[in-house]
Amino acid sequence: MGMNPVPAVLATDLDGTLAVDGSIGVENRRAAAALREAGIPILVITGRNRWSVDRVRGLWDVADAVLFSSGAGLLEGPGDAGRELCRLPEAQVRAIRSVLDAAGEDYVILDPAPENHHGVARRHRPATENPDFERRWMRYRRWIRADDGSDRAASQFIVIRPPGAPGRDGLESVLSSWSTFGGSSPLDGASLWLEVFPAGRDKGRALADWCRSRGIADDRVMVLGNDLNDVPMLRRAAHPRVVADSPRVLRERFPVVAPADRDGFAAAAREALRLFGRGDSVA
Repeated sequence: MGMNPVPAVLATDLDGTLAVDGSIGVENRRAAAALREAGIPILVITGRNRWSVDRVRGLWDVADAVLFSSGAGLLEGPGDAGRELCRLPEAQVRAIRSVLDAAGEDYVILDPAPENHHGVARRHRPATENPDFERRWMRYRRWIRADDGSDRAASQFIVIRPPGAPGRDGLESVLSSWSTFGGSSPLDGASLWLEVFPAGRDKGRALADWCRSRGIADDRVMVLGNDLNDVPMLRRAAHPRVVADSPRVLRERFPVVAPADRDGFAAAAREALRLFGRGDSVA
C-alpha cells in the first residue's frame, strides 16, 4: 500500500455494493487496487458472520479489514480467527427472548463473535408461514440447534418476519433498550430481518470506533451502502454514497453512484481518490 499523508478510508457494505452474488467484479478489483496504491484502505462492514465472510471470492484481494456481523467482530486479514467487539450478556438475552416469545416471533440467537455462525433458534409460526426462517435454519443446520431456553450470552438476535407481517413498529418500540435495525432478507429479498444488538452498537458505531483507533478524521471517511441497515454508517460519514439499486428512501437521502452490478463500488472509489488521494488512478 502506498503512503497517503492524511489518513482516509472508504468503508463499504459487502453484498449488493462491493460484491454481487458473492463475487467481486474485475472493475471493482481494479478500483480497489488503485485505492490501496494511494494509501487509502478499504474497510468492509457487513452483516455476514465470519464463516460467511470467508466464502466471498476474492474478498482479501480488496479488503484491508472486515467488521463482520454489523460490527460484532473484526477480521484484519486472511486466516485471522477474528476478534469479538461486543456482546449481549445473559440477563439481556433473557429479556429479549421474553419479548420475542410474547410477540410470537421466529428468531435466532447467535453465539458471541467470532463463532457467531453457531447459535440456537426458536420457531413460533408454522413453518409454511415463514419459509425464509426455515431457509436460514437449514443453511446453518450444522451449527444452529433448537433453543432450549438455557442462559447464554450472544452477539445478536435475528428476528425473521414474513413479508407483510404486522406489528413491526410495536416490536421495535418494545426493544428500544437495544440497538435494532431492519433490512430485507439476503435470502428471499422480501422477508424482514430485524437484528438486535447491544445498546449503541450498529454499523455506524463500529465504523466510528475503527476510524478513531486509527486516527482517521470524520471528514476523511466515505461510506458506500445499499440497504436500511447501512443508514447508521451513512449518517456518520462526511461523504456518504449509495448504489442506484438501493431502496428509494436511501436514494432520496444520500448521493447516488452507479448500480452495484454496473460497478457502483468502482464509481465510489473514483470519488474517494479525487477527495483523498490521486484522482487519476482509476480510468
